[in-house]
Amino acid sequence: MVEIIQDPTVWIKSAAGASCETTCQARGGCKEDAWPATLEEFQEILDESGLKCVSIQQGGAKYDPSTDGRYCGWHGDPGEGSRSRCAVSGDAGTYRFCPCFGDEEL
Repeated sequence: MVEIIQDPTVWIKSAAGASCETTCQARGGCKEDAWPATLEEFQEILDESGLKCVSIQQGGAKYDPSTDGRYCGWHGDPGEGSRSRCAVSGDAGTYRFCPCFGDEEL
């Protein structure tokens, strides 16, 4: 029997304009395979992390899931190209929700 061990994920709200690579650097890195695939998964992330949104929109930017401090976009655009979603930064008014390795916030 093979035991599969899942690496735990902790969701952290980035600083304004920061990438998830930067946000997760002290926590062992950003988990590129942990992005939410459904609105329900994003809602679970919000519930578990205590992060809040006044309203949730589809989004579609490569830096989603993110918030401007009130409104959230959840569905990122994986798009084409070699640049990972973890490496993308939003503008100065955008805070990303980042999937970091670890089981608790530092």
